[in-house]
Amino acid sequence: MKIKIFSVLLITVSCLFSSFKPQESGQVYFLRSTNNVGSLLAYKVYIDDELVCHLKNNRYSLHNIPAGEHTVTIQGSGLGSHAKSRPLKITVLPDKSNYMVVINGSDLYMQEAVESSAKELLKRLAETRECLPKKKDK
Repeated sequence: MKIKIFSVLLITVSCLFSSFKPQESGQVYFLRSTNNVGSLLAYKVYIDDELVCHLKNNRYSLHNIPAGEHTVTIQGSGLGSHAKSRPLKITVLPDKSNYMVVINGSDLYMQEAVESSAKELLKRLAETRECLPKKKDK
């Protein structure tokens, strides 16, 4: 009887401590260095269908998100199509960075870059700290 009570108590305590474990996260960089096409417009960047940034030309943004699988998309603004790009699935690992480069050709989309290439591109870009426009008070 004492063994059963001790076992139940031990399982309960271990469940409590595991539920307080901090959530692991990684980083996602969005890098935009496009040519003159659309250079004056900010693109809308989404993670898991949630708007996370209005990204201007020659800028990058950094986002800490939970580790795991996520979907990223981008959407143009201004004249023309406002359809989101094809979704790209990425796997965010704890304490690691993913680098997403905006490609603006015949279609607007993102592709993942290796760290060495992305770090070279980051040297030429400015960080966007205020990614989303401030909400206006009514």
